Amino acid sequence: MSESSSAETQQTSVDTEPLTTGRGLRTGLQAGLDWLRANSEAIDRLNVFPVPDGDTGANMVLTFEAALDEVKNTISDSLSDVAGAAARGALLGARGNSGVILSQIVGGMAKGLQGLSECSALQFAKSLNKASEVAYDAVSKPVEGTMLTVIRHAASGAMEAAEEEESVESVIAQATESAAKSVEDTPNRLAVLKEAGVVDAGGQGVFIILEGLLKYSRGEEIEGEVVLDRSEETFAAFAQEHSGDEHGFCTQFLIRGSDLDVPATRTALESMADWAIIVGDPDLVRVHLHTERPGDILNYGVRLGELDRISIENMDLQQVEHFAGVAEPSVPEVDDSNLVAVTMGNGFQNIFASLGARIVPGGQTMNPSAAQILEAVEACPGDGVVVLPNNSNVVLAAKQAAAESDKDVEVVETVTVPHGIAAALAYNPNGELSGNRDNMTAALDGVTVLEITKAVRDSQVGGLDVREGDFIGLLDGKLRASGETVETVLGALYEEVGDFDVELATIYLGAGLEGTDAGVVTETLEAAFPDVEFEIADGGQPHYDYIISLE
Repeated sequence: MSESSSAETQQTSVDTEPLTTGRGLRTGLQAGLDWLRANSEAIDRLNVFPVPDGDTGANMVLTFEAALDEVKNTISDSLSDVAGAAARGALLGARGNSGVILSQIVGGMAKGLQGLSECSALQFAKSLNKASEVAYDAVSKPVEGTMLTVIRHAASGAMEAAEEEESVESVIAQATESAAKSVEDTPNRLAVLKEAGVVDAGGQGVFIILEGLLKYSRGEEIEGEVVLDRSEETFAAFAQEHSGDEHGFCTQFLIRGSDLDVPATRTALESMADWAIIVGDPDLVRVHLHTERPGDILNYGVRLGELDRISIENMDLQQVEHFAGVAEPSVPEVDDSNLVAVTMGNGFQNIFASLGARIVPGGQTMNPSAAQILEAVEACPGDGVVVLPNNSNVVLAAKQAAAESDKDVEVVETVTVPHGIAAALAYNPNGELSGNRDNMTAALDGVTVLEITKAVRDSQVGGLDVREGDFIGLLDGKLRASGETVETVLGALYEEVGDFDVELATIYLGAGLEGTDAGVVTETLEAAFPDVEFEIADGGQPHYDYIISLE
């Protein structure tokens, strides 16, 4: 575990309040977040698959940040109130499957501490046990060898310590040790981890948070300056996301000042950006976002304090000196829709808007929070809403948003964008909610999706030896082929498709590609499906050169 826990710390002892008090939990959770931020890139690198979606660390950071934002807005120092605030923040701020499960862990702890102004070491251990129970209950088919296993083992270790010791520090120490052993054991519980030679990323994130709590309990200060300097690692997945974008500007800078209101700054900047991460403290705020109007962002920031380390890069050109007059397309708006679709790429966004869907920007490597999905649901005029997550890592957040809404919300579990389009085509704006759900779900059976991208790392998955830079192919979201050329990968995918009766093949081009770039794909598919009608459309998606829908 020491390799991932590599950020510098001060080993000097500082006075701390126990985690069994509200003030202690408030500060301890911040320490857990700081340690998670410092190690987030290492967690991202644990992603098993060589596709560009290593965002577990970033999603857990964003979720935990949302929890701490809510805690900072709570004036009460009651243990129950602090834990409850963290649970509320994490619930709506959850991003990706790892973030949703983390929110359930935080929510379970809050339930275990409910009604307590302070607690004993045993009660704290029981709250970890409750965290495990709630997290398992939130997942319909729990998989061992994941963060669920790690929190279960951590809770078990905490309970054992609490029965023998009275110190909450000993409880956290045993929970952390048990989590570390559990993380090391995850490859023995999940074959895909052993094959790839890594431990579970989400489980490692749980261990890191507990280790942060332990450092706080022992009075080991996690130096804020180091964490802020290394927080660029937190943005690794987002920098990767931006590098493939065709439109907008990657804008980064520091705001130096006094009494800076981080939550208010985050709220204001997020309203002016497509993607944003704003972290820091009252003296220093780091801003990293994707916007079409960087000038507006800088004008806002300069009103708060002194700007430093300003960096503005065009996502297509990587660097630009003049951005005045650049007009980029915005996310299309649909005012009267009760259909919500999560998607990225201007082409796909326009397609969903033409089908009457309200757009939530997001997808691979950039999972929207439950709060963003909930906001779109609440903006719908009707009481019955259908949500299309269009990515397997967005499904849980969509369900969390649905559970928080007072409206009747159905989540049709679309795991690729073409599946979402097929579902949207089956949507009847005048139909009953249950009928739409059934019809849209049935429409998914008639679509097979092929995706072509490039491997971002060497890996061995499902018997495939994948080298960094190889073309890799996914069939309905599962890695099935790799090779040096697109033709090789498509040929292997065709063999995997089998006897699927294809009538129409739609080739969605990724960001930066034009119709002429689809020639090799069309020729390969025409040879495989000689009687099929072909269409070429602009998807505009980052990372994936081609997304192919077979219907």
